[in-house]
Amino acid sequence: MILPNTLVVLVGTSTLGICCGLIGSLLLLRKRALLADALAHSTLPGIVLGFLIAGSQSYWALGTGALITTLVGAGLVSRLPVVSRIRPDSATASVLGVFFGAGIALLSLAQRSGPGAFSAGLDHFLLGQAAGMLQQESLILAGAATLMSLIVILLHKEFLTSCFDSAFGSSTGMRMNTIDFIVMILLSLTIVISLPAVGVVLTAALVVIPPATARFWTDRFTIMMAISALIGAASGISGTLLSSLRVDLPTGPVVILCSSFFFFLSMLLAPHRGLVGKRLRWKQRSQRREMLRILVHLFENLKEGNDFVAKERIIAGSMRARPDALRLCQSNGYVLQAGTHLQLTSEGIIRAQRSVEARKKWIRWLDDAAEIDRNLIDLDEEDIEKLLSSRPLLDQPSPDKKPS
Repeated sequence: MILPNTLVVLVGTSTLGICCGLIGSLLLLRKRALLADALAHSTLPGIVLGFLIAGSQSYWALGTGALITTLVGAGLVSRLPVVSRIRPDSATASVLGVFFGAGIALLSLAQRSGPGAFSAGLDHFLLGQAAGMLQQESLILAGAATLMSLIVILLHKEFLTSCFDSAFGSSTGMRMNTIDFIVMILLSLTIVISLPAVGVVLTAALVVIPPATARFWTDRFTIMMAISALIGAASGISGTLLSSLRVDLPTGPVVILCSSFFFFLSMLLAPHRGLVGKRLRWKQRSQRREMLRILVHLFENLKEGNDFVAKERIIAGSMRARPDALRLCQSNGYVLQAGTHLQLTSEGIIRAQRSVEARKKWIRWLDDAAEIDRNLIDLDEEDIEKLLSSRPLLDQPSPDKKPS
C-alpha cells in the first residue's frame, strides 16, 4: 500500500518527469543539451543570494533567486555569441563555470553567516529532498509542470520548425527569436521547479536522459517527445517507489538512476539504434555478403563450363568462405550439395546474375557519374538498386565522356 506522503511525492516527481522529458527533447534536437547543465548550475548563486537576503529557507525566496540567475545565465548564453566572437558552446561552458564558481563562493559566505545557516534548508536545494516535499509544494510543482507541458504540446508545430528548419519558419512569418525565448523561459522554469526534487547537481540529468533514451526508439519528433515524457514519468514513479522502501534512499538520485537504467536498456535493446540490434544486423549483412561471394564464384565457374565445384575448394581453398555462409546458401535454396561438390540451383543462378549486374552498374556509376574510387564503397545489390534506377547508366554514355 502506498503511504500518503509517498503519494504526494509521486504526483510531483511524475509530472516533473513528463515536463523534463518534453523540454529536454527540444534541447536535444537543437544540440543544446549542455545548456541544461549550465542553467542548472547557474541557479546556485541565486539560491544562496535568496537565502542571504531573506534570511530563511523560504521556497519562494530561494526559488525567485534561482529563477533570476537562471534567466541571466540564459540571456548571456544567447547574447554572448552575438556580441562577441565566442562560439555558442564556449559561451555555455563559460556561463556554467562562472556562475557555479560564484555560487560556491557565496555558499562559503552563507556557511559563515551564522550557526546552522547551511543546514536550514539550503542543502535541500543543492542535493534535492523529494521525500520531504509537502503537499502544497507537490501541488505547486505538479501544476507548474503540467502548465509548461501543455505549452509545449500546444506549440509543438512551432518548436518542430525551430528545431529543424528555422529559416523556413522565418520565411513563413514565424518569429524564431520569440520561439527561442519561450524555450529558454520554459527551460529556466523547469530547472527551478526541479530543484526541490533532484537538486542543482542532478537537474540536468533529468532533462537530458529521457530524450536521449527516446532517441534510440524513433526518428519522429512527436513520437520522440511522447516517449521522452513517458520515460520521464516512469523514472519519477519508479524512483519514488523504490526510495520509499528504505529510509536512507534519497528520492532524487534514485529517480536519476532509474532514468539511467532506462537509457542503458534502450541503448542495448532498441531495434534500430540499439547495440544488440546493430550487432545482429552487421552479422546478417556480413553473412549475406559472404553468401553472395560464394554464389558469384560458383556462377563464374558455371560460365566456364564447370557445373560442380568441390566443397573443399570453397571452404578451405582460395576463397576460405565461412561454413555458416555456405549453410545459408543451402537453406535459401541457392546451392545443392552432391556428395563433396556444390552446384547452383536455378534460383541461385538468378541471384548470382542479379549481384553481378548490380556490381557492374555500381562501378559504372562510380566511374562516370560520381567520380569516386570504386574501392572505397562496397554495397550489396539491394542497396545499389535502391540508389540507382534500373538501366540508364548502363545503356547511355556519360555526359562528360564523348562516345568513341
